[in-house]
Parts: sequence; structure tokens; C-alpha cells
Amino acid sequence: MRVDILVNEKAGYLLPMAEGLVRMLQNVGAEPRIHLDGLAHLMRALSVDFSSPRSFVGSTTKLMGNRKEFASFVDRLRGTDVIVVVSAPPGAFSPSLYPNIEVLRRLMPNTPIVNYDLHYLPMLYSWAKLILRDEQTQLAPEHLQFFKKGKFGLERYDWYLMVSVGSHTVLPPGKHPYSLIGMNLDDGSLYPEQTGEFMALIDFDVSEFHYPEARKLQLEAVKRSGVKYERLEGRYPRSDIRAIYRRAGAFLMSRSEAFGLPVSEVQACGSLVFLPDPHWAAAHWLGDNFYVKREPNLTSNFVVYESDADSLAARLRLAAETFNPAEVRETFLREQPQLYYGDLDELRKFLSMIESGEIHSGLHPEHYPIGRNPTQELIAKSK
Repeated sequence: MRVDILVNEKAGYLLPMAEGLVRMLQNVGAEPRIHLDGLAHLMRALSVDFSSPRSFVGSTTKLMGNRKEFASFVDRLRGTDVIVVVSAPPGAFSPSLYPNIEVLRRLMPNTPIVNYDLHYLPMLYSWAKLILRDEQTQLAPEHLQFFKKGKFGLERYDWYLMVSVGSHTVLPPGKHPYSLIGMNLDDGSLYPEQTGEFMALIDFDVSEFHYPEARKLQLEAVKRSGVKYERLEGRYPRSDIRAIYRRAGAFLMSRSEAFGLPVSEVQACGSLVFLPDPHWAAAHWLGDNFYVKREPNLTSNFVVYESDADSLAARLRLAAETFNPAEVRETFLREQPQLYYGDLDELRKFLSMIESGEIHSGLHPEHYPIGRNPTQELIAKSK
């Protein structure tokens, strides 16, 4: 089976996810093809935007070139069994950012289009409120700009491939169009490389909400603890930041994460994860019943500290005295192997549903009601 994967080369978690998906698909005998310009083509202007004078003036020549390049891109996709768009909210559901997903549907009407993301939209508190229910959120104004031309819900894609579904939000009742395939990080760059000196790694600065205060407390605590520490600042190539992860013994989260790829990466490198509240890593809770409210349940690799500098300093000193990076990595691979190797059984089931036609190119409209409130469902039925 041929699977075409659309992604970009920008720094972040999308490319590692896409590369991992390639490894997983190869491991189950599929034929993956990765397109590093895939998201750029989904963004490419193919028609005049009459709302933008700059777009309207002198656009003809540019549009002709764009259409020619997009046609060539579509030709590359011909013959595939499924298209996988590796993207996250807001872009994944924005007709402003990715207007050409629907163009692909028209040009390739028999090909299912699937989204691969770290998490499942109805479980993302703020994004679900905004995208699915049109409720007010605490999202930044720049995020809202993605939806100036409207938005899609789960009806945009025929199926969803997820790394993690779980969070502290309860999954809406009913059947859901996702396959929980995890992710593959096993590219040879994530392993313990500590040299005997315990080093605490403090995550990037975050300026929103109460996070600057949490960061200030962490800095004060590591100084009181006497352990060596390093702060993440600026930008790093993937090879450089993973080299830092391999040296770390403690990773201090700077904010609550919907998933947080580094949380998995540092554990694969043998580093403990420090956080003041278990809800900061809710997507890493153990257990698989997402339809009920769950209690925090993290592995022993997570150290939950009180928001007190002396308490955190004491926990860091204790960790330095008892640190065993090989044991941390072993715990991660034993308790959550799907976050390092992926879940190949679930991936095989997904491919089988593609092959049998259970997942098909006309499935996406059926997903409209999922996660929405009853009023919106009635409006949709009346149209």
C-alpha cells in the first residue's frame, strides 16, 4: 500500500513525526513517500484573493506559476492509496492557511485524506472550544487570525492518526474516527550519554499566564540545589538539542503541554521529567479509558514537586544522588513503548481499513457533529 505524507522542513515536531511515520510504515510493509514541500503546496495561492489589494494587483503571472507547480505536485500524488497531512491546530483546520486540501479532494476524489497529529481535537480544551463549539478561549489573538476565512471541524479529514488521545478532558461519547498509532522516535539519536555529572535542563521561557513565575522558581531552586544546570534559549538544530537531551538528568517543564514532544525525547535519553502539577503532562498519563474523568497516573520517570524552591531543590539533590539514566530509559520503553516505537498493530488496522474501503474519501462529512454542542448539530441538520 502506498502512503503519501505531506509535511515541511521547519524546526519543530512535525518533521520528526513524519519521519517516524515513514519508519513505522516501512516496518509493516507499506510504501511511504514523504513530501517535504507538501504543506507549502497546501498553502499555495491558486486564485485571486479579492479581499487583498496586494494579492489582486499583479497576481496573474504568479498564479499561473503556482497552478503549474500545484498541478505537478498533484501528479506526484497520483496512484497513492491515502494522503496523510502532518499538521496541528490551528493550521490543520484553517481554510485560510491550507485552502488546497479541498482542491486536492476535487482533483483526487477517490483518495482519502487523513490528518496525523500529536493529539485528538476534541480532547484539546482551548482548540476544541474555539473550533468545534465557537466558545470563547484564552488563545492569543494571532491564533484567531488563522480563522478569518472560517474553520473546519473534524469534517475536514476522513480519518485521524494520533500519537496521544488522552488528557484531563473527557472524550465525547460515541464512536470516533481515529487510530492511536503513537509515534516512532527511534532514529538513532535518542539515548543516554551522561558522563557521570548530573545536569538539570530548564525548558524554554514562556511569557504567558503564570508560567514566568514557575520558571523563576525553577531557576531559584536549581541554584539552591547546587546541581549543574543549563537553560534552553533561542533556536537549536535538531541534532544540537538532542545532544543536550542526551546529557541531561532532569528536564524541568516550563509550562503545561497538550503533549510535549521533548517529554518523550528526554526520557529516551534517560532524563527524569520535573513538573509542579501532574496535569502539565496529562497526555502522558497511563490508562486508555478516555470516556471517563481520569486521575493523574504518571510513570516513575515524572517527579511532581511542590511549588516551593526549597522542596524542588531537595528533590533535585535526591535525584542527583540516585540517578540512573539507563533505568529511566528502560521505564519509558516498558511503560510507553508506543511513544518511541509506535503502535504497529494499530497502524496495521488503519491500513486494513483503507484497503477494505472502511476508510474512504467520502467519510469526512460524517464527522461534522463530533465534539460540537447540540445547538450546532441542529443548525447543521437544518441546512
